[in-house]
Order: sequence, then C-alpha cells, then structure tokens
Amino acid sequence: MAARPAPRRAIVIGATLLAAVLLVFLFMPRPVPVDATKIVRGPIAETVYDQGQARVRDSYVAAAPVAGSLERIRLKVGDRVGAGQVVARIAPAAAPLLDPSLRAQRQAAVAAAAAGLQRATAERARAAQAFERERALTAAGVASQQNLDDARATADETAAAARSAAQALAEARAALIGPGASGGERVAIAAPAAGWVTRVMEPSARTVGAGAPLIEVSADAELEAVVEFLSEDAARIRPGMEAEVYDWGGPTLRARVRLVEPAGFTKVSALGIEEQRVYVWLTIVASPPRWSALAPGYRVWGRVFLRRSARALIVPLGALQRLAGGWAVYRIDHGHARLVPVVLGAMSDKDAEVLSGLAEGDDVVTFPSDAVKDGVAVSARNP
Repeated sequence: MAARPAPRRAIVIGATLLAAVLLVFLFMPRPVPVDATKIVRGPIAETVYDQGQARVRDSYVAAAPVAGSLERIRLKVGDRVGAGQVVARIAPAAAPLLDPSLRAQRQAAVAAAAAGLQRATAERARAAQAFERERALTAAGVASQQNLDDARATADETAAAARSAAQALAEARAALIGPGASGGERVAIAAPAAGWVTRVMEPSARTVGAGAPLIEVSADAELEAVVEFLSEDAARIRPGMEAEVYDWGGPTLRARVRLVEPAGFTKVSALGIEEQRVYVWLTIVASPPRWSALAPGYRVWGRVFLRRSARALIVPLGALQRLAGGWAVYRIDHGHARLVPVVLGAMSDKDAEVLSGLAEGDDVVTFPSDAVKDGVAVSARNP
C-alpha cells in the first residue's frame, strides 16, 4: 500500500487541532458579568422614623376662683396669650327671679319689718326721755339711784331692739333684689403661662361655680413631638437618644428622646392591618425661632438615631446576602466571587456598616444573579 503524502497528513492534523481548540473555547466556562462596587469609608446613621403630632408637654387650666357670672370669653383656640394676661372676668352672680307669690311674701316681710322698726324707734325715744327725766330727778335728790339705773337699762334695751329692727328691714329689702340689679367688683382671671389657647371650656357667658375650669393654655416653651412608632422599633429606642423632627412645613429640628411610654396601643393602618404602636416623646432642642410657626396638633415626622458613625466601612444593601442567620457578601478576589460572612453595625435605607469581614477598597458584587456562586469567575462591569 502506497504511503499517504506528508502535506495531506499535516492538513488533517492541523484541522483536528483547530477543531479541538474551537470546542474547548466554546465549552469553556465564561466569567459571569456582574455589577460591583468598592468598600469605602463614610458617615452612616441607623434610624427609625414615623409620623406623629406636635403637642405640649404641660398644659395649664385657668379656673374660676369664685362663683359668679362669667363674662363671654373672646379668646379662641390657637390664640397666643402672655403670662398674666387677663383671659376671663367674673362678676357677682345675679339674684334669681322671683315668682309673684314669693315677691308678695317678701314685700309683706318688708312692710312688717318697717312697722317693727317704727315701733322700736318710738320705744327707744320714750325710753331715752324717761332716762333723761330720771337723771334730772336723781340730781335734784328726788329720785333714787335705783330708778336711774333701771331707766338706763331700759334705754339700752330699746336702742338694741331698734338696731335689730333696722337690720331686719335691710335684710327684707335685700331679699327683694331681682336679676336686673348690677354692681359689685369683677374678678379677673389671668393666664397662668405664656403660650397657646388649646381649649376654651366655657366660651359663653353663664353662671359658674368656684373651681370651674374656664380655659386651657399650653406653654409655648415646652412644645414636643409625640410619634407613633411600631412596637418593634420603639423597643430599640432609649431616652436621651438624638432625634429629628421634619416634614412639618419648616426646617428640620434637632430633638432628643424624652420618654418611651411603657404601654402600647392597637391602631388599624390604612390597609386595614392591626398594628401595635407606642408613643415616643421627642423634646425639641432647636432654638425657638426655628420652630415659631409650629403649633400643637400639627402633623410632623420624627426620626430617632439608633446608631451613628462618622467613618464607617459602608457596603450597599444590594450586596448583602443571607447566610446561616447572618449576613454575607460576594467579594471579588482575583476574578472570582468569594462568599464572605460579614458582621454589620448601623443600617440605613441604602447602606450598612461593616464591622468585620471586609476591608476598605475591597470589590463586592451588588445585586448578584442566580449565576453567581461561591468560586465562580466573574467579570465586573464597574469595579
């Protein structure tokens, strides 16, 4: 059998090698294209926030110190008052109306008292004359000292009876005074503190008793924000934490947590879901001119800073993966993705603080697809 020419053999071998190279290239795993970002240092703050209202820490109620006729209160809810400003006045109460029968009885009592005073006055005059006569006779030696003493006692008794009759007539006439009578000193009620009028209990003129609440004043120097946090968020809040009040129509205000109420309440959300919420009171520590336009009842948003760091290692939330109850990220190491467990600190709505597991400058995969696995070759589009 004749030998195959050498050039033809070389062509076949070359074609076979080229096909093998093409097959290896076609079936060789290609790097998975991924988005990547670098770990950098920067500020981060973990916060919780929710909606609430502006309220006052303490309110003061001005009450009626005496019973009487309250004049109409002109102040309205929302008006500002100064400390010591007169907010209400009370006049003496008017006498009650008298029905015809009662008026006739009291008129008869006045007539009887007047007649009694007339009799008592006449008896006092007679007794005074008798005393003067006995004193003259005693001085002349005609009458005894005993007669003079008896005349003096009778004159004193009739004078006292005349005074009693005059008092009885005055009382009988006073009982006839009707509601049309006026006079007497008015009592002024002053605002106990400077601030806003938040309630007017008695806006109209009427008769009030002593101690009746009239008007409520809320001190403007003690304005706070009460925010309704979810109970799981409120459990992480402690008094003294830094906070902010914002989205109320003015600038963001610095605040501080004063109180986390110990009991929660149930509230139905707009979606019809029952939620357990807790009131958290934020004391505004910003200067008063910055929140002079804020008043009780205004809607506000409150933010509490749970944890803050000025130079933290920051990783985007899109790079985090759940791993055995913790967190992990895919770090790009020499063109391969390596699943690295990390320990996190503060978390915001976009980033998280890395306490351990990564270093500044590391490249990590953000929003990895299902094709990204531990050890897989990757090609970063934006390292």
